[in-house]
Amino acid sequence: MGARKDLAKSFSRLTQEEVEIFCMKWGIGMKFKPVAPTCVVSIDKCPPGSIALNCRHFEFSNLRHPFSTFVLNVLEYYRVSFV
Repeated sequence: MGARKDLAKSFSRLTQEEVEIFCMKWGIGMKFKPVAPTCVVSIDKCPPGSIALNCRHFEFSNLRHPFSTFVLNVLEYYRVSFV
């Protein structure tokens, strides 16, 4: 699987309520202020200090919270998202 080149065409379909339910299910605290992006903002426009997550990775890739500081630093440095 190669890198995705079309992130500007990837949009979230989750509502804020669905994001909050997802966070409760996977033990992600509300202290992190999870936000569902509007459907007109592409996934590559993640606000500074935030990371974009594809919820499917938690089920299919065994991704778990909390993320290590190292992983978060790598993601931020390379502007990588879990899409």
